[in-house]
Formats: sequence, C-alpha cells, structure tokens
Amino acid sequence: MKNTLHVEVLLKTETSANIANLEVAVLLELRNIKPIIPETIHNTFSSAELTHFVKQIQVCEIENALDDENQSFFNETENQILDLDTYTIKVYFFKLDDSGLADDATSEDNTCKMRRCILPNVDFCGIWDSLIFQEPVKEILMHYALTGMNFARHNVDTNIISYNRLILLHGPPGTGKTSICKALAQKLSIRLSKHYKFFEFIEINSHNLLSKYFSESGTLVMSMFQKIREVLEYGDSLVFILIDEVESLTRARESVLSGTEPSDSIRVVNAVLTQLDNLRKYSNVIFLTTSNVTEAIDTAFTDRADIKMLINPPQELAIYTIFKAAIDELIRVELIVNVNESDKFDRLPVGKEFTNSATQQLFEISKESVGLSGRVLKKLTFIAHSIYIRAPQCNGIDEFLSALLKAVRYQKRQDDSINKVK
Repeated sequence: MKNTLHVEVLLKTETSANIANLEVAVLLELRNIKPIIPETIHNTFSSAELTHFVKQIQVCEIENALDDENQSFFNETENQILDLDTYTIKVYFFKLDDSGLADDATSEDNTCKMRRCILPNVDFCGIWDSLIFQEPVKEILMHYALTGMNFARHNVDTNIISYNRLILLHGPPGTGKTSICKALAQKLSIRLSKHYKFFEFIEINSHNLLSKYFSESGTLVMSMFQKIREVLEYGDSLVFILIDEVESLTRARESVLSGTEPSDSIRVVNAVLTQLDNLRKYSNVIFLTTSNVTEAIDTAFTDRADIKMLINPPQELAIYTIFKAAIDELIRVELIVNVNESDKFDRLPVGKEFTNSATQQLFEISKESVGLSGRVLKKLTFIAHSIYIRAPQCNGIDEFLSALLKAVRYQKRQDDSINKVK
C-alpha cells in the first residue's frame, strides 16, 4: 500500500473554478515542481489556469500506510525529496473567509457568551504550521478527529461503541493548547470539505457564563447550549465548539460538597454534563476543550473525553524548529541581511552531525531555552532584535544568534524574578 501525500490548494476568493479540471492541473503542476518537499508552499505556477484561480499550493504531510506508534514527529521525511509516483496524492481545495471571530452578544445583558466565525478562516491561517511539538501531537489529534467524524457519518451506535467527539488538551499555560484547537478546526474544515457544505467555529466564553446571582449560571449555560443546538440543526454543517479553561465550568463536585467551591458550581457542572450528553445525538459537532489544571475538573467530564492529551513545553528539537522558522522569516523580509549560503540552517539537526556552525550555534541556544513556554519562545526573536540589535537591520547570522542567546538568558532571568515574587 502506498503512503499518502496531502496537498492543500488555496483558491482566490474572487474566482469560481471547475474543481475536477483544476485538480488535474494541480497534479500536473506538482510534477513540474523540482524538487518537491513536504511542508512547502508554492505560489508561482507554470499553468495559466492555476495562476488565474489559485493563490497557493501547499505540499503537506505524508501519511504512512503502516505507522509505528513510536514514530517521532521529527523523522526522515522532513528533509525528503519525493518521488510522486510512489505516493497516493490527495488534493483539497478551499477558500478563506475573511470575517474573523465575531462576538455573539444576543443575551439580555448584552454580555458576550461566545464568539463565532466561518471556517476555513483567514484568522486561523498558518497556525497549524507554526505549532511545533516534540511528540506527534498534531498527527494524533488529526487521526482521532477524522475517525470520530467517520464513525458519526456511518451512524455507529454510541451505546455500543462509546465516542463523544470530545477532546481535552491539558498542560501548563503557554504550550499552544488553544492554538492547536483552532488550527485543528481549520485543518479539518479543509480536509472534510467533500462531506460538509458549511463549517462553523464557536468559542465559548466560560467566565461570562458564571453569574454573580445564585442559580443563574446554570440557566445561562443551558441557554447558550440551546443556541448551539439551533446551529447544529443545519445538518450539512460541521460545528467546532471550543471551551477554553474548561475547569471554570466543570469544577469537581467533590470540592463543592466539601465547601471549597461555591455551591452554585454544582448546578453549572450538572448543566454542562447534561447538555454535552444531549448533543451526542448530533453527528456534526466536535468539542475542543483545554485546561491548565485538570485536577480541578470533575471526573464525570474527563471520563467523557475520548482523548486526553498532555501538551508539554517544547523541548530542544521543537525549539530549534521554532527559532529556525522565525529567523528564516526575518531573513525573508530582510531584517537580517548579509546572509551567506553557508549560514543557512539545517531543517533538523540529527544528533551532533551539524553541517555548519550556524546550525550548531542555534541548536545549543535551543538546548539552553528548554523550560520556556511556546508563547515566550515565539517572542524571543523580537526581544533579541529590540534589545540587543537596536537597529533596523541585523548584519549577518552570527550577530543575530549572539543577540538571541542574550535574549534567552534575559527572559530566564525575568521568569526567575517573577517566580521569586510568587
């Protein structure tokens, strides 16, 4: 059985094309790309038809026909030049909605209980590729979600095989939990476009559902889920519901009974669990939830989650990839200049086999950066430029790597000082 190569084609919003004809043109164009490498984007084409209709073609991941469960995300295909004849190629066409997340403040008190947008959305574009994990987090979540929706489309009896299409991501703040939920929804809206006509993303504002008035919070939860149910009634849609910091709505009832939580919390938990169970009958919904403190969540909720995944802070290989992408971007926009071919970084260093000193320096900086959150790591190139370059442009890779190392040490000192105050 052949491995599968996934290819995503972003169409221009102002055009309307015959997708069958366009797919033939895309497959022909792929053979004109030399070399063709996974995880690359192409926006210039030899075909006039593609130039007219297509904004970009992205060669995405390779899906192995037989997967080793211990296979690392960082594997040999990362640097591989592909022979297309050895792969099954799946092509997905999509357009981006540019409306962005909008507040839904239709309640009587005009507070925003949720935000909504159409998918695929311009606001979510690029998030998936920007997220780097040491473990195959993205691949596992993608396969889980696709399997869940496949079971749902085939009407698998949930009383016989239990699946709730509920994902719980947990771990320290700043590790990318919320971002990967949004990115997964975006990716699925592209990959499942042949099965659904319409995709919607709903982000629930948990804190605005908690009322200061006794017993009102449970009523607010039920009212909000009623609105979601109305959206789900449109059967040709797939709806993604994100509940960030889900512990605020699903506090462990043991804590309530012991007096360590407000007594109204038990009504909220019961309302959430009841509504989740009621929505199981809809085959067109996926729940995406995140938590920083899973020990505070009621076990009845965690038991309902089909997959519970710990998202750890990035380790050295993931950090290296984050830094490399950021530096490559600064080179692209000419904020780092005078870069020689010998300064280019390896895509992924393996062991201590470095092809140049720049790769080795960046890998050493990455090892020193372990412990910083993904959110902080993505700011460090900006911090390096603003504090230690202090000029419109940085002159060469060596100068920037020196500044980046100083920025890493600066950030760790800042974090240490904050922790001491705590």
